[in-house]
Amino acid sequence: MLTKHILVLSLFTATTFAQSDSTPSPAPPANAFESPGLVETKLFLPENLMKGALHTVNPQAENDGLLNTYFLSSGDNVAEVTTGIALRIRIRELYAIDKLRGTSKTEEFTKSLAAAGKQKAQSVAGIVKDPVGTLKRVPQGASRFFGRIGEELKGGKSDESNAVQGLTGVQKAKVALAAKLGVSPYSTNQELQEQLTNVARATAGGGLVVNAALMPIGAVNTVLNMNQTLQQTLVTTTPDDLRIMNRKKLLALGATHEIAEEFLMHPWYSPWHETIITEALATVGRNPTAFLDKACRALTEQDANYFQRLAQILATYHKTKTPLSSIRIENDRIAAMDSNGTLVIPLSCDYVIWSEFAAARVEAFSQLPQSRSEIKGLALWVDGKVSERAAQELKNRKIDLATDVLAK
Repeated sequence: MLTKHILVLSLFTATTFAQSDSTPSPAPPANAFESPGLVETKLFLPENLMKGALHTVNPQAENDGLLNTYFLSSGDNVAEVTTGIALRIRIRELYAIDKLRGTSKTEEFTKSLAAAGKQKAQSVAGIVKDPVGTLKRVPQGASRFFGRIGEELKGGKSDESNAVQGLTGVQKAKVALAAKLGVSPYSTNQELQEQLTNVARATAGGGLVVNAALMPIGAVNTVLNMNQTLQQTLVTTTPDDLRIMNRKKLLALGATHEIAEEFLMHPWYSPWHETIITEALATVGRNPTAFLDKACRALTEQDANYFQRLAQILATYHKTKTPLSSIRIENDRIAAMDSNGTLVIPLSCDYVIWSEFAAARVEAFSQLPQSRSEIKGLALWVDGKVSERAAQELKNRKIDLATDVLAK
């Protein structure tokens, strides 16, 4: 997976010493590095996520040196879920689906869905089949023929424009419903998309009022690490308007038009991904071109989540530690320089151990101050945890470490 290559692979080089007699270098001690393996899940998850009415998480997870793979049981199914962020999202989606199913069995739902009408039911069919693709394509398609949704379509002068408005109405209802449930309306979970769309149809077209008592505890910001203002923006703004807003911000920060467009039209970044990343980059207030160039290499949804977390880590450092003066690429990885000359490396992971790969990466970064006079120090900011051994090795190399930096 690209993310793992981003984190650990490309800078690994074996260190050998030339010897005139060609004698092999001595092998490192057997305990030179920590080995990947099983870890206790309770060290990484709060107790209320370990077990619930609909799920159980195995007490042990598999760590590969950076990421944990958890085993999530629900009914007769057991799923392997890599990263704690993905696990939290999956658990929340399980309960959201259950709540939506319950809602769809009520008499009020049946009446509201009937009132929504056959035409509107047909107009949203595409959302169920291709949730991410459809929600990205609809604003573009509408813009080609009618102009930007929210401007020329406000009058609703034709049947065709009314159909697009109906689709937008379902979108708005779907986004609001998803936010109440604490899930993303752009999730790639097919069953969640179907349930969200059905209830949104009844809400937008039939007047169904979803009882707040049905909603699971907590809001989406507990998963996405965003403030209430940003959450409100995501819920009340159409995907098309979010894209326009994000484009303006990225260009104002100094991003090129080409890289901004590539990022905003990237298939793995939902409008929420794009907005959260853009908001974090705007908080830093530096040219984001280097960051976006790397982010555009995402190949999976997990990659998109990874780059989102990197942007949030940089924004957190900027706000709570020391202002950042630039975002850059060092050793082919995203980094940033603060105003004191400290090079900050953001890392999104579950649990870093002192593996051979990690040691090579750290060694490469620890050499930078010796060859670059503008680098006065090094800092590693991680949203997960670091083993005691790895923490000590970082300290030995005078690399400042902060862990769980997005916990609050």
